[in-house]
Amino acid sequence: DPALESVGLLIFDEFHERSLDADLGLALALYGRRTFASERAAKIIVMSATLGDESLEHYLDAPRIRCEGRQYPVTLRYTGARRPRERVADRTVAALNDALARHGESSVLVFLPGRGEISRVAGQLEAPAGCTVHPLYGDLDLAAQQRAIAPCPQGSRKIVLATNIAETSLTIEGVDVVIDAGLERQPRFDPGSGMSRLHTQPISQASATQRAGRAGRLRPGHCYRLWSEAQHAALATERVPEIEAADLAPLALQLFAWGIYDPAEIDWLTAPPAGAFAQAVELLTRLGALEGEAGDLRLTRHGDAMAGLAVHPRLAHLLLAGQAVGAQTPASLIAATLSEGLPRQAESCDLAFYLDILQGEVTAGRSLRSWASRTREIAGQLRRQLPPASTVQLARPDDAQLPGYLVACAYPDRIARRRHSGGFQLSNGRSAAFASPSVLDREKWLTVADVGGTAGKGSDTIRAATALDPALFDNLLSPLLTDRTHTGWDAKTGLFRAERQRRCGALLLASERLEPVPADLRVQGLIRMIADSDLSLLPWTGAAQTLRARAALMARLEPDWPAFDEATLRDTLGDWLGLYLQPVTRLKDLKSVDLLAALKARLTYEQWTRLEEALPERIAVPSDSTLRVDYTQDPPVLAVKLQEMFGCRETPALAGGRVPLLVHLLSPAGRPLQVTQDLASFWSGSYADVRREMKGRYPKHPWPEDPLTAEATALTSKRLAGR
Repeated sequence: DPALESVGLLIFDEFHERSLDADLGLALALYGRRTFASERAAKIIVMSATLGDESLEHYLDAPRIRCEGRQYPVTLRYTGARRPRERVADRTVAALNDALARHGESSVLVFLPGRGEISRVAGQLEAPAGCTVHPLYGDLDLAAQQRAIAPCPQGSRKIVLATNIAETSLTIEGVDVVIDAGLERQPRFDPGSGMSRLHTQPISQASATQRAGRAGRLRPGHCYRLWSEAQHAALATERVPEIEAADLAPLALQLFAWGIYDPAEIDWLTAPPAGAFAQAVELLTRLGALEGEAGDLRLTRHGDAMAGLAVHPRLAHLLLAGQAVGAQTPASLIAATLSEGLPRQAESCDLAFYLDILQGEVTAGRSLRSWASRTREIAGQLRRQLPPASTVQLARPDDAQLPGYLVACAYPDRIARRRHSGGFQLSNGRSAAFASPSVLDREKWLTVADVGGTAGKGSDTIRAATALDPALFDNLLSPLLTDRTHTGWDAKTGLFRAERQRRCGALLLASERLEPVPADLRVQGLIRMIADSDLSLLPWTGAAQTLRARAALMARLEPDWPAFDEATLRDTLGDWLGLYLQPVTRLKDLKSVDLLAALKARLTYEQWTRLEEALPERIAVPSDSTLRVDYTQDPPVLAVKLQEMFGCRETPALAGGRVPLLVHLLSPAGRPLQVTQDLASFWSGSYADVRREMKGRYPKHPWPEDPLTAEATALTSKRLAGR
């Protein structure tokens, strides 16, 4: 209900976390209020203990109301500057031992960036008698989470090792001491690869305040911060909004479902990055959720059905693809597994193995029973969300093919083929491998559902995958394939080659060499190669360079003149050079291309006539010599012997005086004596100094006292006198 007609008050709590859903929900709520304005419009409250600066007040045009809750004082202790590459676990264990000794009856909550650090701290810690240690993180099973937050038995205490799941809205009985490592691990979406990577980063000051507050919920408490006060002052004030670093496919799908086709149509507290949003739109188009041309995309019926499912668009597409082949139950079980993640005690990375457990074909061990029960329950919820099945059904893959097919529907960019050297190449071009030996290492083809890595690592880690039968490319997965013609030069023979390729993204499935190479393909390949070289492969003779420079200068003088700059020539290669590339069959043949004729052909007869008149290749000087103008320099240069300019009072200019030349006056040996665009000043000024110095060095040449009345000549004094 975009108008929120039945809603009187909408509350966004813990808004400082700046989750993607909170930002999107608030933006849509404000959009709905403006679009369906009425006297009974829903009120909006945005709440947090740390709301941050005034940007939110400005965005909402609303007052800030401070409500002092009950909070006991918390004593802050800074343990000193955090050093580069210092082990988080070592520093935490040292601080924890100190806190346990200082506060003999207190329970302690420790904030760590992730499960790895939690395990290392638990392994190094020697808890005192009567003190139990409990981990607490997002995918921990429910019973273990309940043990972590439950009250301690009388006379005992506990240590809770937690990620930032315990940062807000959670009171742990008995805790009045917090140890904060000051780090968190957050996923960042990379539009270039289409995948998220985990980054360990310092928390914000707002998060530090929230964490310290856990120690003052029940009584006065203590917070140990494992960094210095100076480092604290340097922390970001607020957490980076998730919208700046998240996969935006769910956001984009919801916007299209609302009828918002451009994120700029609504006001954002933080606008979605253009690159990540474009990546999201590309994925939705590939999943069949959008159709149309760029700038005019619309939601398809399939996309509308995807938007009605409460999962990521990839999994929504998987569910609908499963329904289309009559495999709703296996599809919902796989989607539930991917939505919730593999069990903590995962024995395998193979999704087919867990599908067999969930379908009762393999008996689940005791450690997997609660996971299997929860996953089946979620799968049931997903099945109930599915719309009525279409009457059009596709042929169902066999049971062995089904998991690979369904995962490929959700992750077409993560179809993987084994490399001869080990590991796998994904269809998005990335490399990936299993962190430890897996039965799937023997498979030639996989579909990868969960892959990630740490920033800076060259290969990603496969966390969940299943085998893929390549026979599916001939039918159900054929829409994922593209046929294209690849052209290029054979470095050994120097011949141009072309082959027709069938690809799944970056993966080459089949190729067929085209013999002979069609002329149009050869020319297109040449044009791409020349463009990629920024025209450097062309035979730029002096005459060709001069013509290009003359025409480019003319284009600056006359607005209706065809452009001759490098970018224009590169972008229009097929128009003006294609005909001249027809005879080229070997790379060395490029040297014989008549580039001068090709450039001239870009001009009409009238334009060529104007060019010759306005910017001639050669001009006459007072000695009656005709000399070449160097148009490749700016301004154009006329290099001429000084004696040939005697009697010339004004600097030569072209195009009716609009292009003054830069005159290089040369010695009889051809060396520059003066560079000027003001001949009159030279003759009346520094010529006398030049004459005094050069007369003795070049006595055979005329050096008159008055160069303006002397005869211009290219001859020596003797030859000039004997004429």
